[in-house]
Amino acid sequence: MEHNLISKTVLVVASLVAVVSLGTNASASDTATQINDVNQKISDTQKLVSESQTKLSKLQDQQYSDSVEIASLTKNINARKSHLAEQARSAQQNDTGSLIEFLTDSKSFSDAIDRVATVATMVQANSQTLQEQKSDQEKVAADKKQVDESVTAQKKASEKLRNDMADLAVQKIQLKVKKAKEDDAKKQAEEALAAAQKAAAAVKAAKSSAEANSALATATKAVTTASSGNSSTTTSNTAATSSNTSSTTTNNSATVTQTAYSTTAASSNVDTSSVVAAALSLTKLNIPYVWGGGSLSGMDCSGLTAYVYSKFGVSLPHNTVSQEGYVTYEAVSQAQPGDLLFWGGKGSSYHVAIYIGNGQYVHAPRTGETVKVGTISGYTPSFAGRLK
Repeated sequence: MEHNLISKTVLVVASLVAVVSLGTNASASDTATQINDVNQKISDTQKLVSESQTKLSKLQDQQYSDSVEIASLTKNINARKSHLAEQARSAQQNDTGSLIEFLTDSKSFSDAIDRVATVATMVQANSQTLQEQKSDQEKVAADKKQVDESVTAQKKASEKLRNDMADLAVQKIQLKVKKAKEDDAKKQAEEALAAAQKAAAAVKAAKSSAEANSALATATKAVTTASSGNSSTTTSNTAATSSNTSSTTTNNSATVTQTAYSTTAASSNVDTSSVVAAALSLTKLNIPYVWGGGSLSGMDCSGLTAYVYSKFGVSLPHNTVSQEGYVTYEAVSQAQPGDLLFWGGKGSSYHVAIYIGNGQYVHAPRTGETVKVGTISGYTPSFAGRLK
């Protein structure tokens, strides 16, 4: 009878320890799989972020091209209007005294017809030219409006992807914390298993009920320790998951912002005269505009500003909007040499340059052109920014 009791005790202890051990191993394995899944999602989302940024930069390049063309057409239209006004004044001040006298002072009926035809042709030609210029301006403006809308949509898509990345980062940290606790629980279970096996052997070797009961108590305590450890770990993980999930939305924006501006901070101690000299030196190297470029073999607008300031220990992101985060906004009229000049709205700029003084700046304009000096009067920036 006593032998049967001892045998049953050994079986119970072994079964309990096996259940604890298998449960812990299964949980650790599931968590590892979940971590791998999140890592894959992070990799896939990062690829989408890069593709989205590529699309956005191309659209911003088109914004710049359209705005330059609109400025040029507006200038031509104003010039044409001035020309028409001058013609009108000349017609009123000629020897005939007025345009009406010019038409009525004809020597014959055929001469009058010729004079009417001449005036009509002149007026029609000028009006047609002006109308064509206005039509071109409207087409470009319509195109720019579509590009602006596409830029806004692309920015929203990029923002969603960045938020997704933030969510995935939180999930990954949660899973790593969970796995660490599971690994700790697994270690406890393995230690408990070893203790229980040792106690089970002592139960088998017991020669009396008293010895068997003592060994059984030791084995039971080992199993209980492992079981309670897993239980507390599970409860703790559940609470942590719930807490972290509820805080994900709150921390999302802060996480994205910190990521966007986590590179080396800009410094206001940079020698701006050296920055101007470095920027001007690039205009002598015939560096072509290359979208996404940031080297002497080719660069775009934000690539140029980032390249110049990198020579002075300031790391700027390769994106106009992101570079806004490194400056204090100011009016263009208050810009100092070395400041950045931006085109577009605050938070949605599409072009950037380095101000060098005297109403001039260095920039990488667009495809087909090289890094060169531009003038504020020729193409006026929207606002300026001084490095913080």
